[in-house]
Amino acid sequence: MEGVSSAAIDVLVQNLINLFKDEYSLLRGLDEDAQQLQSTLGTIQAYLNDAEKKSITQDAVKIWLRELEAVAFDADNVLDELSYHLLHKKVKKMKTPKGKDKRMKKTATELGIQSMVVSAPVAITHTSIETDSVSLDPIFIGRDDDVPKLVHMLTQIQGDRIFSMVALVGMGGMGKTTLTRNVFNHESLKARFGSLIWVHVSQTFDPISLFNKIYSTLTSNTGDRVEIKEVILKRLKEVLNSKTYILVLDDVWNEDVQMWEDFINSMSGVTSTTGNGILITTRSEKVASTVNPFHIHHLNGLSDEDCWSIIKAKTFDKNGEVPSGFEMVGRKIAKRCRGLPLAANVVGGVLRCKSEEEWRSINETWISDDEEGQNISKILILSFDHLSLPSLKKCFTFCSVFPKGRKIRKEELIELWMAEGFLQPSRRNDMESVGDMYFNVLLQNSLLQIQMSDDYGNASECVMHDLVHDLASSVLSNNEDGSTPFRYMFLNQESSPIPEKVAKHLRTVFLDCETFDAKLSNFECLHNLTLSVDYKELPDSVRELVHLRNLNISDTYINKLPKWIGKLHHLQTLRACRELENLPSTLKHMFNLRHLHIYSHTKLPEEIGRLTSLRTLPYFTVGKEKGFQIEELGSLNNLKGSLEIKDLEMVPDKEEAQKANIFQKPNLFDLAYAWSDDRENERNDESVLEGLQPHPNLKKLKISGFKGKRFPTWTEKMAVRDWPHCSWVPLPNLIKIKLVECSEIEEIPTLEHLPNLKSLSLKKLKKVRFINASSNHLTSLKIEELDRLECLQWFFHNNQDLSYLYISKCRVLRELPNGLNTLHSLENLFIFYCENLKSIGNPSGGARQSQGILRRLSIERCGELMELPCEMLESWAPTIEELALEGLRRLKNLPMLIDCLAKSSRRLIHLTIRGVPKLKAGSSGSVESWDLSSLKTLSIDVSVEWSREDSVGIAETVEGMLQRCSNSLTDLELKGMENWEWLPQSIQHLTSVYILILENIGVEELPQWLWNLSSLRRLYLWNCNKLKRLPSVDDSNKLEWLYISDCPELRIDSEWRSHHRHLQIEVDGQPV
Repeated sequence: MEGVSSAAIDVLVQNLINLFKDEYSLLRGLDEDAQQLQSTLGTIQAYLNDAEKKSITQDAVKIWLRELEAVAFDADNVLDELSYHLLHKKVKKMKTPKGKDKRMKKTATELGIQSMVVSAPVAITHTSIETDSVSLDPIFIGRDDDVPKLVHMLTQIQGDRIFSMVALVGMGGMGKTTLTRNVFNHESLKARFGSLIWVHVSQTFDPISLFNKIYSTLTSNTGDRVEIKEVILKRLKEVLNSKTYILVLDDVWNEDVQMWEDFINSMSGVTSTTGNGILITTRSEKVASTVNPFHIHHLNGLSDEDCWSIIKAKTFDKNGEVPSGFEMVGRKIAKRCRGLPLAANVVGGVLRCKSEEEWRSINETWISDDEEGQNISKILILSFDHLSLPSLKKCFTFCSVFPKGRKIRKEELIELWMAEGFLQPSRRNDMESVGDMYFNVLLQNSLLQIQMSDDYGNASECVMHDLVHDLASSVLSNNEDGSTPFRYMFLNQESSPIPEKVAKHLRTVFLDCETFDAKLSNFECLHNLTLSVDYKELPDSVRELVHLRNLNISDTYINKLPKWIGKLHHLQTLRACRELENLPSTLKHMFNLRHLHIYSHTKLPEEIGRLTSLRTLPYFTVGKEKGFQIEELGSLNNLKGSLEIKDLEMVPDKEEAQKANIFQKPNLFDLAYAWSDDRENERNDESVLEGLQPHPNLKKLKISGFKGKRFPTWTEKMAVRDWPHCSWVPLPNLIKIKLVECSEIEEIPTLEHLPNLKSLSLKKLKKVRFINASSNHLTSLKIEELDRLECLQWFFHNNQDLSYLYISKCRVLRELPNGLNTLHSLENLFIFYCENLKSIGNPSGGARQSQGILRRLSIERCGELMELPCEMLESWAPTIEELALEGLRRLKNLPMLIDCLAKSSRRLIHLTIRGVPKLKAGSSGSVESWDLSSLKTLSIDVSVEWSREDSVGIAETVEGMLQRCSNSLTDLELKGMENWEWLPQSIQHLTSVYILILENIGVEELPQWLWNLSSLRRLYLWNCNKLKRLPSVDDSNKLEWLYISDCPELRIDSEWRSHHRHLQIEVDGQPV
């Protein structure tokens, strides 16, 4: 694993060479030393280009590389410090200092680089173990769904094609080969194909070798290898004549499209039949896309339960019972496998015949340092070896600095890589673009796993599997004898103090702790510094960190930055905290600053336009004075991502707005234009917005506080003016539009020509009565506080992709169009506070009703709504997980709706019915068939239009519901009637209820059985006017909190309180 040392050196050497190229003219006075150093660096790099391709195992090479790495870091620090002083000179306009820094006088010889260039032994490379289709897999668990899916894909191949391809993608150790072997030997495949061919490919994709392997498999001829392509293809054509076949190519790494196409064309030429199949397995998404399969099947991790099953199978006899002590520890160990079958198999073998105490020890220490852990690493390290660039390897190993399981934000990770010098720009790509490519490569190779995606579908957060983390950590540390200094460190509360001799070598430090004793000035080589919550001001010693490129104070309480921060001339990234009120004027001297992450209220200094390297500037507030005007944005043509321009009322006209040069910023994908509410001056909003025409690459647009009567032409058309051709160009990339408080407009912009528009949000458009625009591809529609909105007709018929619909506070909206149930992609439907809404439309669609996938339905505070059509609810009920009907006092058909739910609702997790008349089933016994086994929270109110005549039916319905969810329910809220002395008896059988809220219950004393609820921890009693007494709680009860509000007759006397000292009690907001 010494490869990372050579990778580190290669990255450093390349950085140094680039520095010579970029700043050679600035290095006068050091010419002789510089030339000597540059020459030596070139020699080193030539060696590293060869060494990096191999796995270094010999001690001599390891020692050589470690020493060279240390020297290269020294050289990097020397030249970086020189660069800092030159930048400082530029800022201060100083003359060249007479004396040079001592470290700058060091020559290549004094640094010791030349003496490091020595001959080194040839190193060996890692290879993967040959796989086959015959080996028996005695333990095959957790893939019962994957086998039939793959078998179906391969047996349903189109008969008119020579062959179709399926790619199976998953990280190393995920069980791709084992799964493929089970698919390969499936009876359906044997019946479908005449020949079954298995070839292990591995890292070297050699078509001649593959043709030989295929031929040998078909003929059982293991004779001499044929080197001539023409000869081997003719032989293959003979043996494949009139045969159908399935070809498995296991463990493919090739990313060369031309080489793959040449292989496929050759296979097509030797195949005389149609309907053949090729199944490839790979760790890489890029490899999968290279082969252009008709389907990519992603192999995900196993469940913790499956991992435990594998461990049990490895450690105990098949039918043998597992002692309870072993099982408890074993399940914890299974969880540590994080879904990786390889880990479960390996650790299962380790645990066999070991004591319970040894199991506990293995759970604590894991297996990464044992021989078995090394076996896992040998499999995973192939993915590391396959990374083509030294800098990419450094980026990967750097990720192990974060604690295991830590979510890593892509944006922050790239900024950290950049600060370390891992990202070298090219003519076409800046450092951030290179970082984005590297991040995607690590994802494609399963070395990182997606945790969260952004609105564009790109990964925004990732996590590293624990075993991959072990690999990266072992490669990075490489410090068994302590000879290699630590360069990166994550410090938490438990970390030991950092000696000065360690601190001086560190380049990245995360201070994730409340107290830190060491002086930051001791960290003299620091490139990345992240401070924790304990800091309320930036330590003065930070000013001495001349190498610092990334300063993250986002998790602190620092509300002011000192002026000397402008001396951090190398700083590329500054992440501010919410508390930071303003930035010092010296910020304008930070010419290398690329990313300024601030909050909307943080005040920028004057002349921010001088920071022409800026890529990230999320907010800009326009001011009146020079240096704060919108023209400051004009020179910032490198801006990327999102930008909100606030206080646009400060811009006098279109001409001034055009000085921001927004149209010339192609990488600004997310724009927000905002005017303040509290303004008295003359409105010129239309003119100003006209001057803020965006680039056609725009993806998101938000306009808020606009007071013009009409939008300017580009906004109305949602198109931009192409001046050279005098034509209008649509905004084809626009995916999201948000219009807020545009109080004077009467019509929204044209939308039908926007093919990628997915999300539309309209809020406080007070004069819009009709929405006449149309868009066929919306997935999200949000309408709030459109006071005059009367009609929504067009959306429901043209938006079959709509998955999210939110309508709130539209006071004159009386009905929704018919056919709401025909929106077959709809997953979330929310209708709130539409006080005059009488109908949500009639159902339509007939046979297609069953295709609904609605998961969440909430209709609340719509007091005039009289009916929720049962036909609609029938089409939604099978998939609904959350249902809330609240404040619908005129709804007439709740009993029928309950019958409908009881008939077909099986997935309900959260159910709320409050403020709705007649909470009871429509037909006797219907609730008894209701499957509520998944229900977690239930909030019901029986008080609306309650009557004595209905009380029996209400009681039966509530009792029946509670009986159906007795093992799953964790939260119950029940509102009763003061003059109805009733409390459901079924509550006593709720084994999992944690929170119980009883409101307006008409009983004088709570039953003793209430305290027998084993899971109950919090009890709320609200507005129970008749309640006088509480039963005693015995010592076995686990109730922790008792909240009492507006229960005037209830008294907690001192005797009762003395017997229940363990309880936290609050009465009308006061502790008792």
